[in-house]
Amino acid sequence: MNLMPTDNVPGADNQQDASRFCNNYYTGFCVGELSCSVIRATDKRGRGFYFMPDITISNADLELLKEINSVISLKEGNISPIKGGYNLKFRGKRKVELVLQFFSKYPVLAGDIARRKLELLKNVLPAIGKDSKVQNRLQIIEKCREDLKDLKHNVFSREKINTRRFCNDEVGFFLAGIIDAEGSCGLKKSGLRKEPYFAVAMKDRKIIELIKDFLSCGYIHLRSDDGLFHWEINKKSDVLKVIEIFTTTYPSKLAKMKERMQNVRRTLNDYTPRVR
Repeated sequence: MNLMPTDNVPGADNQQDASRFCNNYYTGFCVGELSCSVIRATDKRGRGFYFMPDITISNADLELLKEINSVISLKEGNISPIKGGYNLKFRGKRKVELVLQFFSKYPVLAGDIARRKLELLKNVLPAIGKDSKVQNRLQIIEKCREDLKDLKHNVFSREKINTRRFCNDEVGFFLAGIIDAEGSCGLKKSGLRKEPYFAVAMKDRKIIELIKDFLSCGYIHLRSDDGLFHWEINKKSDVLKVIEIFTTTYPSKLAKMKERMQNVRRTLNDYTPRVR
C-alpha cells in the first residue's frame, strides 16, 4: 500500500488544523472495543417479545469511557461494571442512531469487520419497532442477528478502500484510538537480554496493514494460536519514534497506555540495552 512515510508523520499538518480531526481517535478506539448485536427481549407485560439494537464499547478505563460517551452520544449511553472493567452500552433504536451518526461523520477508515457490523445495524433499524412498515421484518431482523453472530467466528473481507483520500491527521488520530484499544508496549526477554517492543494484534488484517504502512516500520505475522494478525517493532529507534508520535502528535488518551509508553521511553533513554 505504501501509504505515507513515517518521516511525514511528526510534522503532520499544522497542529491547530490537526485538532479538527481529533474525533477520529474515538472512532478508532471504538473499532478496537466494538460489539454490535440485536437483542431479543421478552415483554415484561407478557405481550410476546421485541428487538433492541445494541452497540457496546468495553474497557477498564472508566474516565475514558465517560469521555467517549460524552463525545459520541452526548452522554446517552449507560456505563455498567463488568469483570475487569466496564461496558458502555447504547441500547435502543434512538441511541444506536446517535452513535451511527457520529461514525458517519468520523468514519471507520479501515476495518472490514467493524464496517460490516455497523452496516448491518444501520440496515436493520427500519425493521425494528412496533410501528415498522417493513415487510418480512422478523426475517430481516433474524438474518441480521445471524450475520452479526457469524462475524465473531469467520473472517469478513471486502474490496479495498482507498485510504489515500484521508489526510495524515485523520489516519493518525484513528490509529491512536486503535492502539489504545488493542496495542501494547514494554520490554521483553530475548535470550539473555531485554528488548523493547510495540505491538498491535487484531482479527482485521487491513487495520494492521494500515498501521505498518502509516508508520513505515515493523513486521506482520498471523498468529497460529488465535488467528490474529500481529504487527510488532523491536528496534529501539522505531519504538522511540512510535512512542513520540502517539505521545505528542496523535496523543494517547488511555491512562494505562500513556504510563507504559512513558516507562519504556524513560528506560530506553536512561539505559541502552543491547537490542538489535
